Amino acid sequence: MIRAEARSGRASRAGAAFLPLAWNGLRLAVPEGWEPARLGRDYLGLESPDGPVMEIRFTRRPERLAPQEVVRRMLKKSPGEVAVGPETVPRDWLSAMPGRDSVGFDCGGLPVSRGVASLCRTCGTLVVARFFPAGEGDGGAMAREVLASIRDHGRDGPPFELYGIRLEPPQGMGLTRFSFKPGRFDLEFSGPGRTLGYSRLAPADVLLAGGDLAAFAGKHLSIPGVKLEFAPARWRLREAALAVTDPPARGVDMAVDGVMRFFRRRRQARVLVWREEAANKLAAVVWCGVVPADVGEFEKVCAGYGVF
Repeated sequence: MIRAEARSGRASRAGAAFLPLAWNGLRLAVPEGWEPARLGRDYLGLESPDGPVMEIRFTRRPERLAPQEVVRRMLKKSPGEVAVGPETVPRDWLSAMPGRDSVGFDCGGLPVSRGVASLCRTCGTLVVARFFPAGEGDGGAMAREVLASIRDHGRDGPPFELYGIRLEPPQGMGLTRFSFKPGRFDLEFSGPGRTLGYSRLAPADVLLAGGDLAAFAGKHLSIPGVKLEFAPARWRLREAALAVTDPPARGVDMAVDGVMRFFRRRRQARVLVWREEAANKLAAVVWCGVVPADVGEFEKVCAGYGVF
C-alpha cells in the first residue's frame, strides 16, 4: 500500500468540536471522539471510531539530543523507511508550534504515519506527535489544529483532564501509579513523606444500590496497614463519607509515635468520598503521610477534583 492510497477514503473531520485533554502535565485539544486507548507515564495513544489516530510521547529530560536524533532512535525498529526533514510533513504543521525547535518525519511502514518532534526552548520538554491517516483530516488540517494546541508548561489548564475527570495535584507531587479499569479509575501521586490518591467509581446508583456510602467506602477504599473507619458526612451539599486516623495519644504513645514517624512506619490518613449526583459517579481523595493532613490543604485538593 502506498502512502497516497493509505490517506485516501477518510471523511474529513476538521469541522468537529475540539475538547481539552491533559495527561501528566501535557495539555492539548483533540477532536470529539478521540479517546485515550493506551496510556504510559509519558505516552498517549488515541483512537477514534475509525481506528488509531495519534500517538504522543514526551519527556522533560531529553538528554540534550536534537529532535531529529530522537526520532531516529525511537523509530529505528520501524518496518519501513523513516524519512526525517521539513519536507516530510505539511509546512503548517511545523509553523503551528512556535517557540520550539521542530522537525517532521514520515514512516513508510505499516501502519503509515507521519508527525513532528518538537523541543520547547522555554522548558526543555521534548514532544513527539505521530499521526495516522485517520487523524490527519483533509490536507492535514486536523493534525495541524492538534499540534497548535499542545502546551507543556504554564498554567493554561489542569495537568490531568481525561475520561471525565479533572485534577491538579499539589506542587511537588509526581505521578507514581495509575489504573483505568471499567467502573474504576485510580491515580496516585507521591511527595516527601506522603501520598495522595484520586479515585472515580461508577455508576454510583448501581454501586450503592440504595446502601450506605460510608459502608461502601469501608469495603472499597483501603490503605494497607491503616485502619479506616468511615462516618457519614456532608461535603459541599453532597452526600459524603469521611475517615480520619486517630491522632497519637499523649505521653508514652507520643514518644512511640515519634520513633515510628522517624522510621516512616506509622502513617496518618484522611479520606473523603462523595457522590456526584449529576454524573452518577463517586469521587474520592485519599491522603496518607507520616504526619496528619493539613485540613485546609486537603479541602483545597478535594475542591479541585472535578468528576463529570
